[in-house]
Amino acid sequence: MKTSNSFEIITENYEGLSRSHQRVADFILQHYDRAVYMTARKIALNLGISESTVVRFATSLGYSGYPAFQEHLRESSQQVMSTRLKLSQNLEAQDQYTVLINSLKRDIKDLNNFYEMVNLPAVKLAASMISDSPRVFILGKRSSGVLVDYLAYYLNYFHDNVKVLESNVLDLFEQLVHIKHNDLVVMFSFPRYAKNTIEMAKFIKDQGVDILAITDNFDAPIAEYASHTLVVPYSRESFIDSLVAPMALLNTVITSIAYDNLLLTEDKLATLEDIWKELDTYF
Repeated sequence: MKTSNSFEIITENYEGLSRSHQRVADFILQHYDRAVYMTARKIALNLGISESTVVRFATSLGYSGYPAFQEHLRESSQQVMSTRLKLSQNLEAQDQYTVLINSLKRDIKDLNNFYEMVNLPAVKLAASMISDSPRVFILGKRSSGVLVDYLAYYLNYFHDNVKVLESNVLDLFEQLVHIKHNDLVVMFSFPRYAKNTIEMAKFIKDQGVDILAITDNFDAPIAEYASHTLVVPYSRESFIDSLVAPMALLNTVITSIAYDNLLLTEDKLATLEDIWKELDTYF
């Protein structure tokens, strides 16, 4: 092949593709971060076409089969993400106010998308899983660490045994040595999906422990190992990962837990108010 980028190969051959193959191309170009983890069958199910159509799409581009295309797509997508990161850091080339406005618009768009797609029964189920588990472990790497700390902070109001898995510890697996079947592990996984997080998810599932996954789509690698998955929009067009929508999702989960245990919540908050007053915590 003359080019080393799968996106260029698709674009160069697009006009010569059949209509069904163009549908596959459109899906991959728009959702490449998902497609790199999806089998030909999953893409076919998403588009309502046959698996063989997806395979033939790959071979029509000159690949030996869909796995070869998917591997090249994975390499190309990593290059695109890295390039996008480098380019986004050069903000001097853009008008500063335009950059700020676009950042706000991105967050508003994510919140609107979350509002439109939120599955409230799924949120309530997640809240029940947390409340009913004797111990709750929370894990998220890189920027997701902010979400881990936020969730842990408020869960400590309503749950007696919340443990944060320290992502800066060399061997995270050692922190799970005493995990039990009735425990729950809440895991955050967003693009670019950290390999170690997925390896831990597999390990946890192999121990027969439930995972509550919070990620950006149902085809994310972690969804395969989760007992329950919550999906939320996640933007990464900038060098800053937008956590606005994931934070809003956590607020709904925490609120659901609080209202499902209203009397306990009121008692704990009243106790905390007394402690804060005694310690002169606030003005």
